[in-house]
Amino acid sequence: MASFMTDISADPSDYDRAPEGWVLRVHENSFSGRAGPFYFRTDGVRPGVGFFSKEHHGNLNDMVHGGALMTLADMALFSICYEHLEGDMAVTVTLNSEFLGAGPIGKFIEASGEVTRAGRSLIFARGMVECEGKSLLAFSGILKRVQRRV
Repeated sequence: MASFMTDISADPSDYDRAPEGWVLRVHENSFSGRAGPFYFRTDGVRPGVGFFSKEHHGNLNDMVHGGALMTLADMALFSICYEHLEGDMAVTVTLNSEFLGAGPIGKFIEASGEVTRAGRSLIFARGMVECEGKSLLAFSGILKRVQRRV
């Protein structure tokens, strides 16, 4: 699996229990490690990434900060495109978003989507961030394959 899917290396008791069909992945020494932790869907349906919204994800209105939702959408792009990457590394070229609703603190928020086109170097995808069936953010983006650094 790609490095972004590395299994948890921290003490699992420090984190919320993963929802059914999801697995916790922790990237302790990265931005996503500080922004998450993130959970990845493993139950065979559409790829997805989620997190339990906590106070540190909040804005001054006690709702989930838009930047936290966009980070989740960016993480989801990689999960959505994972099979099309075929083990290659990638970077985000674009991430477009439309805010549709406010995200509550203290809930599980998830993002999922689909690949709309995959070429040799660019992969296009779109998705939705939701909480308990309520749409919070629509997103689309493009990933570009890149060479691994040696």
